[in-house]
Amino acid sequence: MLGIGIDTGGTCTDAVIYDMGSRKILCGGKALTTKENLEIGIANALDTLPPELVKQAESLALSTTLATNAAVENKGCRAKLLLIGFDPSIMEHVKDIYASYGFRDMDQFIIIDAKVEKIFSEPYDPDWEDLRCRLPEYFSDCDAVGIVQKHPRANGGRFELTARRIMQEEMSIPVTIAYDISDEVDILKTCAGTMLNARLIPLIAEFMEAVRHVMEKRGLDVPISIVRSDGSLMSEEMARECPVETLLCGPAASVVGGSTLADREDAIIVDMGGTTTDIAIVRKKEPVMATNGIHIGQWKTMVKGLYVETFGLGGDSAVRFKNHELYLDTVRVIPLSILAAEYDSVLPKLKALAKKKRFHSCWIHEFYVLQKDIGDKKGYSDEERAVCEALKDGPLITMELAERFGKDPHFLRLERLEQDGVIIKSGLTPTDMMVLKGDFARYDKEAAETALLCFAPNVHMPIEDIPDTVYELVVRRMYRNLARIMLRQQYGKKKALFAGDSLEELLDVMYEQAVKTLDNPDEVEEASLNFKLNMPLVGVGAPIHIFLPRVAALLGTQAVIPENAGVANALGAVASRVVARVQVRVKAEYKDGYCYGYEVFEKGKLHMFEKYGDAEEFGFAVAHREVLEKAKKQGIKSSPRVELGKKQIKSQADDSGVLFETWITAVATEE
Repeated sequence: MLGIGIDTGGTCTDAVIYDMGSRKILCGGKALTTKENLEIGIANALDTLPPELVKQAESLALSTTLATNAAVENKGCRAKLLLIGFDPSIMEHVKDIYASYGFRDMDQFIIIDAKVEKIFSEPYDPDWEDLRCRLPEYFSDCDAVGIVQKHPRANGGRFELTARRIMQEEMSIPVTIAYDISDEVDILKTCAGTMLNARLIPLIAEFMEAVRHVMEKRGLDVPISIVRSDGSLMSEEMARECPVETLLCGPAASVVGGSTLADREDAIIVDMGGTTTDIAIVRKKEPVMATNGIHIGQWKTMVKGLYVETFGLGGDSAVRFKNHELYLDTVRVIPLSILAAEYDSVLPKLKALAKKKRFHSCWIHEFYVLQKDIGDKKGYSDEERAVCEALKDGPLITMELAERFGKDPHFLRLERLEQDGVIIKSGLTPTDMMVLKGDFARYDKEAAETALLCFAPNVHMPIEDIPDTVYELVVRRMYRNLARIMLRQQYGKKKALFAGDSLEELLDVMYEQAVKTLDNPDEVEEASLNFKLNMPLVGVGAPIHIFLPRVAALLGTQAVIPENAGVANALGAVASRVVARVQVRVKAEYKDGYCYGYEVFEKGKLHMFEKYGDAEEFGFAVAHREVLEKAKKQGIKSSPRVELGKKQIKSQADDSGVLFETWITAVATEE
């Protein structure tokens, strides 16, 4: 049986054909990701594969870093949360805490009053008619909405279910409810995960539509699945409803693909893409799982998945300057060598700027590029619309755009358009340096050279040293993050070690001494501080072979760059399997110290039992039914293998403890 794997990253889209029986890649190809129209990049990648093999494929599995990158860069569609039963006065006082979970400001919340039954002595529902009337006022400027209620377990998420029904009757935008995607006790993680899901729905829907159109145009009718954050697969239908489950889709695929290619018992997977570098750990050929939900970028979520640390470092990280010093930003921009290869107008504008040898405190060598047509979307100013209109004819260099609007470039306020993914900047990147140094023989080398001439007057450094300095900055950031991650793995309980700036200073010292030990061993002092890894670094991603060997040497370990490392994510997608998981709770209800029954919710409906045994039996039946439904929804066609389990939560670990609740789990996998 043959399967197709496609990975759409921030820079490139990869495709492979994989023989499931022999577990071998038969062929692979690569094309540029086209953010303005994902379908083009997907089609170009697929068309690099032999048509006769494509027609024999019986399945298509997808991986993408779209959700990962959106979370890291804090981009995505415009969304708000409807919070039910929250106290507005308290919310204002704890806004700093909410910010630590990923929220920018309180305007992202709409709060309505309610008190849930069983928790409050005088419960009451929200004013549903008032909500219905005010929906346009609240959400007309949104592309999606998330709904979170306090104490959802007390009534099976009834408030969320009702609010969603009303919104679906009155508005035609996607609605996410926390009860569908989370059983997390931490309400802030629930809010963060629900908000991310809402923001990602249009993004993932666009991706799935692009894939579907490509397949239809080629007469291919095969089931489509996508990698979840835990490394398993889910169906197209589920991905559209719960895109937050794809939050670590790309990194999870890289773990599966890297492990398959490297065939190591223990390893650290290092996946360097265009926007991010993702680090995962494999022990005894099994990926390490995250224990407390996924943290990515500024977001702390309840999403279950692999333990993956993601940080802003990729081939498309912006190379910028401040106070005459060169630095590597965490923001992704389009490499100028790529932009110039696509638009003939770019190189002449760079040449004109280079002739002026102009110093500026602003990055005037960077271009603005339109990614989306905002059309009739509400919430944008006249100036933002005018900027988008000006960019429809092609990218504009910063000074040109500023002059069109009679502004100093410092006062171009386009952050919201960038955050919403409407526009993106193009500038110098490590990819451009690879082109200049001959490590990447693609794209427009002259554009990279000319952009460097524009950049050089703004930094106190000979122009010929800039490419090597950028390489060193990439190695330094990768080393520091790997060292930080492994230190946390080993000493995670000693939180004081990682507080404040002390760890950053320690990492700097470790890096400098590692460089000295490697490059000048005769000068190393006896008391030097050297950090060593006892696992190999397995590299995947197109540019990884350039940087990982140096990083591994500094960390005293081996770099393994497998064959086909550049398409490991596409392999990881097609080599993954479908796994469905469900959890049902049996909760003991007490009054005046006496247990009067046990409750089980089934799809928001409460069932009460006098005897625990009856409640547990019913809970297992519910879990079994729901996991089969979920397995079918995720794409398991035949009868799956179902494993049931339980965990009792008591006041004490032994049998004498008072029972609070039982967690019943059901896991379905393909036979």
